[in-house]
Amino acid sequence: MCGLTYSGHPLACAAGIATLDVYKEEKLVERSKAMGKILGQIEEELKRKHPCVGDVRYKGLFSAIELVKDKETKEPLVEYNKDPENILGGIIGVLKKKGFSTYSHENNIIVAPPLIITETELRDAMAIMDEVLADVDAMI
Repeated sequence: MCGLTYSGHPLACAAGIATLDVYKEEKLVERSKAMGKILGQIEEELKRKHPCVGDVRYKGLFSAIELVKDKETKEPLVEYNKDPENILGGIIGVLKKKGFSTYSHENNIIVAPPLIITETELRDAMAIMDEVLADVDAMI
């Protein structure tokens, strides 16, 4: 046997094949599509409800919630590449304290739950997001 660590190594290939088998057995792709529809519906409702949400983007269980100061002009909550007051870091910190683990990129909060998430867990997590977005609304 020969090969480089990251170049078709038999052990890495076996792990990859085992992972794909689990995806098939657990129907994770189908589950992601179904839970993604629910996530999209919840995020569209958050967009309607919260002045701080400029837009939402989602595909399956990967999504982003864009934060703005003004929904009409789409002025970002913080200037791109500049957040001297660490506003987004503070928002992410509050989410994490409440049990919602995520990160941000520029003015977007990334929502990417595990593929095995249940509908109840998804709705509970997004209720936390709803609470925190209400706090952001009060800031703007």
